[in-house]
Order: sequence, then C-alpha cells, then structure tokens
Amino acid sequence: MVDVGPVLVDHREQSSTIPAALRAAGLEVRLVDLPVGDYVLGPGLAIERKGPADLGASIRDGRIFDQATRLQSAFPQAVLLIEGEPQSIAEDAWRGAVCRLVEDGFTVLHSLDAEDSAAWVVRLAKRARRAGPTTRTEGPRRAPRHPSAQAEAMLSVVPGISTAMARSLLTSFGSLAAVAAAAPDGLRGHPGIGRVRASRLAEALHASYVVPADREPEPARPARGTRPDRRWVVVGPDGETRSFDRRAIALRALRTAPAGTQAGGRADRRGHRPGLSRVRRSRPRPCRAAR
Repeated sequence: MVDVGPVLVDHREQSSTIPAALRAAGLEVRLVDLPVGDYVLGPGLAIERKGPADLGASIRDGRIFDQATRLQSAFPQAVLLIEGEPQSIAEDAWRGAVCRLVEDGFTVLHSLDAEDSAAWVVRLAKRARRAGPTTRTEGPRRAPRHPSAQAEAMLSVVPGISTAMARSLLTSFGSLAAVAAAAPDGLRGHPGIGRVRASRLAEALHASYVVPADREPEPARPARGTRPDRRWVVVGPDGETRSFDRRAIALRALRTAPAGTQAGGRADRRGHRPGLSRVRRSRPRPCRAAR
C-alpha cells in the first residue's frame, strides 16, 4: 500500500458511523475543519455526503451546485455520496439535479443507509492507498479538442451553469463572444437564466483578472447545527400551560385513525396527510358543562 497520509474527516461528520468504520478498517483518521467536502481520502479524491434530509435542502437553495463546483476545482476526483432515500423533495426534482451533476462530470454514488455509506468510503479509501492504481488520480482532466466543446467547458465552470445550459446559451447566441456581449441584461430573457445566473456569467466574462494571491478566500461552510424540536404551547381554561411535540401529535393521530381512512397516505405539498386532522395553534376554548 502507498502511504498517502490519514483520511481527513470534517468535524461535522464525527457523529456518523463512517469515521469509526474507517478506524476499524485499519485506516488513520484525522478530524479537521475541511473548507470543502466531508472526506478527503487521498491527494486527489474527496467525498461530499448528503443524507436524506440534507440533499433536498441543498438542492432547493442551490447550495449543492456551488459545493460541486468547489469540490471539482480542488480535487480531480470528486464524489457525491447520496445516502438513503431523499426526503422533503419530489423524486423528479432530486433525480434531475443529480443528472445535472453527472452531466458536469461529477461522480455520484447512492448508498442504502449509513452502514452502506461507510462501506463505500472504506473501499474508496483503501483503493486510494493501493500500490498500483488503475486510473490516474492526479493532474487535470484531458481538455476537449473541438472549439465548441471548449466553449461549453468555459461556460459550465460558472456556478449554476450546467453543460446543458452552456449548450443552450451557445446555440441561442451563436458563440462565446456573443454570450459575453449580451451579459448580463441580454441573457435574462433566455430560459433558465435569471438575475443571479446572468450576473455570475457577467462577472466571469467581464471582471478584471485577479491573481490567486490577491483573491478573497472561499467562504467556509456553515456549521450543521441541530434543529430544535417544533412544539406547541397550549394554554388551558385554568391557565395551565402544556407543551406538545408536533411529531408526537402527528404519530398519535396516525395510530388512532379509524380503520379504512387514509391516515398513512402520501402527504400533500404542505405536509398534510389525508385523513389526518390539522392541529391548530389557537387558544383552546373551554368545554361547556353538560346539562
């Protein structure tokens, strides 16, 4: 095996089972604050792990595409590891986003659960340390030879611009110079190009060059904090306050739903399920005494 140093693990991943699995496999693990990625397995291989809830949130706010661009710019081999079944996002939406990452040259792996994710990371870490790698793990990828493919590559490195969008822009405007001349206002009429993407293209195509030593450092990732439980505080007729966990109320309503109702059906866009009454946060009314 080749000594390439310890496996670098972002400190936000220490609560997962993957660092322990790496140690159990005989690999040295070092917890650090990684500016990009969750696991650095070798000189040119890094992994970004997305859990069931994190993937949907990062797709909705566009964060995943910025993370993918930064990871690809730092490591020749960048891997997105999707763990489990994504939650709180439509299947077409997350599969479309993953297809876009694949089009941009990103390697995507889909694991069944946390244990399967650990098996993938351990296997990749061991392969990065073997004596005779079958693929080259360092150095830039081969640049395309055709001028049109080179123009596509130039546009697709801009955050938020996929290879498919770069081809669409070049098809509509005819050339890279025409795209640059139209940026930013002339690009906003193109399908899929809004104010943010148009401004990013304009900055990349018209901004003055800044040498690496004078550039501002890349922003660090926000810490993954634990979201507090959502609770209702109900004040009774006697003035006594009681606190209820929203998830516990929903589960209790599902268990006590009459037979034949669709309490366990698919949730709608607002998260409500058929057959499950909505719990209101309003002040409860006192019950009238029976006559």
